[in-house]
This record gives sequence, structure tokens and C-alpha cells, in this order.
Amino acid sequence: MSTQAKTQRARARQMLEIARRYYLNDESMVAISDQLGVSRFKVARLLKEARDTGLVRITLHTGGAEDAELGARLAAHLGLSHAIVVEAFGTREEVRHIVGVAAGRHLQRTLRAGETLGLTWGRTLTHMIESLESLPNVQVLQLTGHVGSNLRESPIELARRASLIGGNNAKAIMAPLYVDNLQAAQALRNQPDIKEVFDLFDTVTTAIAAVGSFAPAADGATNSQFLPLLPPAMRERLLATGAIAEVCGLPFRPDGSLADPELTEHIFSISAEQLHRIPRVIAIASDPSKAEAILALWRADVISELVVDADLAETLLSAPAVPAAGSGR
Repeated sequence: MSTQAKTQRARARQMLEIARRYYLNDESMVAISDQLGVSRFKVARLLKEARDTGLVRITLHTGGAEDAELGARLAAHLGLSHAIVVEAFGTREEVRHIVGVAAGRHLQRTLRAGETLGLTWGRTLTHMIESLESLPNVQVLQLTGHVGSNLRESPIELARRASLIGGNNAKAIMAPLYVDNLQAAQALRNQPDIKEVFDLFDTVTTAIAAVGSFAPAADGATNSQFLPLLPPAMRERLLATGAIAEVCGLPFRPDGSLADPELTEHIFSISAEQLHRIPRVIAIASDPSKAEAILALWRADVISELVVDADLAETLLSAPAVPAAGSGR
């Protein structure tokens, strides 16, 4: 063995010993320095090298456990058939990922062979699809046109992945979610391949929908991936109607009414009436700033189940209780 190789192995053993004392035994750098006879600066340098080289990997537990009691309270409070609530900590993206994974678990437990699964789009939905290990043999339908240039979050890609897991074909809408020119939108709707998907919307038995909110998050970040798709004039017009929520590209006001019905003529998606008729519409969302949007969608009677993080659940529970006869579902 070469001298260089011996030196590298000795250094690795020293790094491992220092890391074990510091991370597992909770010893201070000063104590490690005194006991091993090396400087505190070298201890700090070797700890950093251990992390940089992968000898030490630090994992933060950001939650993911389901709170069945809180979920039952939330479902009863809103009159929903089911609510999944998960403990989630960390950044907004980490919380979003945890909620998406929880939605995937719920879908795998409850979806049945022979169903038609409708999918929308969104960052949480992307995490859900990526977490799926199996699905029964189902038909997959894309419920909205495609958005943006990020293939990973494209509704076409999400429907394709789900169909591969579920062992059946997917039907996609080969058109944008929003088309500014009304004549072009009407012409596209008459295309046979697009019309075929629209005609199948009434066969959907379970839909998964990410909730968009037009209210900013607590950190000032945007909650909506939908608004940036619209031309500035259309965006201002929509906000002027009082819209605060979006699902499947459909905007809703706080009272649950559809905002700016004329806008839907430019939108390639399932209609609010068709969404209402689907037996199970599972809405997924994270962050307390989405509470008003979820309540607007509940008042519109277009959701029957929820998958949310605990902070959002607590915010929803602080809202006035819903009358028992409130939901048609």
C-alpha cells in the first residue's frame, strides 16, 4: 500500500472518530481537541470535510405522520367525507412534498380498479405522482391543458406517469390551459383528439386537484401558478371580480361563485359543473394562506376530500363551523 493511500485512510478514520464523538456522543469541539490532541481548527475542518465528502450525512425529520384525530375533526367541521392531515415542518417546499406524499398514500389506499382518475397539475401534485409505488388498473384523464415549459410539472407528464403506474392508457389534452385568442380557442375545442378528452370528463370517478390561492403566502411568495399564465389585462380583470381561489384553471370568489365565466371560454379544462358531479374530488394544499381558497371551493361544492398539513388544518378549524346541510356531497 502506498504512503498516500495510508495517509488517506488514517485521515478518514480520524474524521469518522471526530464525527462520532461530535454528532453521536454530543462532545464539544474543545473536548474532542483535548482528548485527541489536535487543534480545534482541525476538528472543525475535518467535520466540514466529513460532510462535504458524504462520510457524514445529516437528515432532518420534517414530519409526515398522519394526525387521524385532527383529520376527523376537520372533516366533521367542513362536512367533508374525508380529511387527511399530516404533521409537516420545514420550508414551504418541504411541507408541500410531505402533503403530496400523504396524498399519494391516500390515493393508493382508496382508488379501485376500473375507475377513471382525473388529474390536474401543480407542485404538490407533482410530489404526489413521484411518490406513487402502485395504482390499480385505471383510466387516467388529464383535466386541464398544459402549462409552462417545465416538463416535470406538466399535466401531460403527470398523466403519463400515473398511467404507467396504473397500467392503463392516459388521455391528454394537447392544448395550453389558457388560449388568449377566443377564435383559436374555439377552433381547438373542435379538434377530434381534444374533443375526445372533453367528452370523457363525465366518466371521471376520482379527481385529484391542487388548490391555487390568489392570496400571497406569509413570506410574500405567490400561491398561484395560474395567474402568471394570464396576460396582464386578463389577470387584472380576474382579480377585479374578487376571485381568490383556483382549481383546474377555474377561478372562484369567496362565496363559491365562479368568477368571470367569460374567462372559462379561454380555458381548456373540465367545467365547474362537471367537477361538481365527480363522486370524489380530493383537494390537496399546504400552508395556512390557502385556507380562504379552500373555503371558497367548499362553498362552490366542488371538493369532497382534503389532504393538508396540520397548520392549514388548524386555520380551517378556526373558521366558523359549516352548517350540517351545507355540502351537497
